[in-house]
Amino acid sequence: MKYAKREHKKIDEAIDFSAEEKEKEIVESFEDKMDDAIENAINDAVDEVYDRERNIRRGKIIINIIFSIIVLLIIMVATDIICVSRFDKGPFFAIPTRTYKDGGTKEYYGLGYKVIKYNQIQGRRDKVIGKWSLKYNVNPVTIQDVDMAINFNDNPIKTYDEYYKKFVRIISTMKKVDKKNHSITIGYSDEGGKYSLDIKCDIVPDQTEIDFKEGKEITIIGTMTDFKPRTDKTPNTIYISNCFAEQ
Repeated sequence: MKYAKREHKKIDEAIDFSAEEKEKEIVESFEDKMDDAIENAINDAVDEVYDRERNIRRGKIIINIIFSIIVLLIIMVATDIICVSRFDKGPFFAIPTRTYKDGGTKEYYGLGYKVIKYNQIQGRRDKVIGKWSLKYNVNPVTIQDVDMAINFNDNPIKTYDEYYKKFVRIISTMKKVDKKNHSITIGYSDEGGKYSLDIKCDIVPDQTEIDFKEGKEITIIGTMTDFKPRTDKTPNTIYISNCFAEQ
C-alpha cells in the first residue's frame, strides 16, 4: 500500500515537473518569438528610416543636379546675349544651322534665341540676336545726315534707342579721313552748331585702301553701335561699325 502511494506520488511529481517544463518551454518560446518580433520591428524601422533618408538624399541630389543644369543654361544664354549684343563676339553656345550664299552669313540657334552673323561680300557684317522668329534682313534704313542730326538734337535718347544696332544707310558729307585708324568722319554742320552731328565710321578692311575725298558727298552703310552727346568742344557723335563707303 505504501509502495503504491509512493509510486503515485512519483507519478504526480513527474506530471508536475513535465507541466513545469512544458510551461517553461512555452514561456521561453514566447519570449524568443517576442524578441524576434521586436528585433524585426526595430530592423524594419531602421530600414524604413534608412530608405527614407536615402530617398531624401537622392531627391536632394536630383534637385541639385537639375538646379545646376538650369543655372548653367542661364549662364550660357546670358553669355551669348551679352557677347553678341554688346561686344560683337560669339555666339559660343548656339548651333549653326544655315549658311547663306551672300558671302557667308550664318544662322545659329540657341536655347530660346537665334543669332544671325552677317557676312555679305559688300553689305551687312554685324551680328544680331533675338527670338527664333528673327528674320534675315539686309535692307538698310536709309536716312539723310540732316534728318539724323535733327532727331538726335530733339530727342537723343529716343533716337539712339530707335537706331541702336540697326543696319543703316546714311547720305552725308566727308569731313575727315583717318588712314592710320582705318576710319572716316562724316556728318552735318550748321552755322550755329545746334544741329551739328559727327558720324564716325570704322571702315571694313576691304576698303581701307580707297582714297576718299574730304568735302564731297558720301554714302555709307553699317551698324550703329554707340552715341556720345555734345560737349562744349564736340557735337553730337554717333558711331558706325563695319562700314562700307561709296563716294
